[in-house]
Amino acid sequence: MCVFVYKVDKETEPSSNRRPLTFTEIYLGKVTVDDFRKNARGELGTRTATLHAEGIAKLRKNWIYLL
Repeated sequence: MCVFVYKVDKETEPSSNRRPLTFTEIYLGKVTVDDFRKNARGELGTRTATLHAEGIAKLRKNWIYLL
């Protein structure tokens, strides 16, 4: 799994004066089905799966870039 974390300036006006998008973190790590938890159906009827706390910790150990 590869995760890019970034910061965006959405408030400075006029928009031409905004700071550029900045990557703050990049993670790349192998995760398995066991690293995920299932979430209940949402209002739209779809199921999603997200990393559980241990899965997130496993991924974060494999950082490539931290600002």
